[in-house]
Amino acid sequence: MKKIKALIYAALGIMMSMSAARQENYLMAAGIGFFVACAIAITLTSIGRLQITWDELGVTLSKKPKPPILLQWADMQKLKVDHLGYHIQTRQTNFRISKDKMPKELLKKIRNSIRANKQTTL
Repeated sequence: MKKIKALIYAALGIMMSMSAARQENYLMAAGIGFFVACAIAITLTSIGRLQITWDELGVTLSKKPKPPILLQWADMQKLKVDHLGYHIQTRQTNFRISKDKMPKELLKKIRNSIRANKQTTL
């Protein structure tokens, strides 16, 4: 979806800068080109940044350039699902994983750990 959005920005930017260049307003065409390039860069920067790994300690979220965060299985509290993906609430933080990127094994393990944590708090 982000690649499509960037493609639409590029098409609109090219049309607008060509229109400004035809009117011999080259400074405006350059400005439009610069802002379109910035919009495309901002749109595409987040693709492929989140890396998720898990082991017996918990889930490790690595979002470049930030340091990785370890979320332990004992800290898992809630799991919600909506059109954006899976929202997992822990004692430390909240994080979201899209539906298409969530591995089935990880989802089962998160659900089991949330159930186990609810039983221990009762």
